[in-house]
Amino acid sequence: MQRDTQQQQQAERIDVLIQQVATLADPQARTMAQELVQCTMAMYGDCLARMLEVIGQSELAGTEIIAALGADELVGPLLLLHGLHPVDMQTRIQRALEEQRPYLQKHGGDVELVRIEEGIGYFTFKGSCQGCAASSSKLLRSIEEAIYQVAPELDEIIAVEAEKRAVQPVKFMPTRRRKPEAVVSSGSGED
Repeated sequence: MQRDTQQQQQAERIDVLIQQVATLADPQARTMAQELVQCTMAMYGDCLARMLEVIGQSELAGTEIIAALGADELVGPLLLLHGLHPVDMQTRIQRALEEQRPYLQKHGGDVELVRIEEGIGYFTFKGSCQGCAASSSKLLRSIEEAIYQVAPELDEIIAVEAEKRAVQPVKFMPTRRRKPEAVVSSGSGED
């Protein structure tokens, strides 16, 4: 019941705002505001139509339908916009990186998500593009676009250096000991 009341109040507020837009004295501002409302309504209408199409053609269970809507090119971004996307941000980013990885590796590079903290994505970028036509900045821009497309809620992308692991010397341990008689003597009587 509370939801119905809230929706009714929102609908009434929208009506009031539309009437106020129609009375704006500045014709350019009035036209822009009306066009904004029309474009927004058209976008939402297209998304709702697509949702009904996906549901209508689906023989899937509810969670599978929701996943299909999240993966849809038209509906997915709208779900992101409203914080309703069914897939968590880290998984969306990992999937985007997997799609980018073959292209990056073809050019001698790679990228890994290190962590997400307070709206900032930390990534390591590996390799380089030495000797190829694709510049490093072009590759980085491509990665950033792919990440922001699936995770627009990220405020920033920061490149961090990959952890340098210390090289640990390996001591050779023979698998079996030599027999004393097989040891070559130096002739001094000491082994």
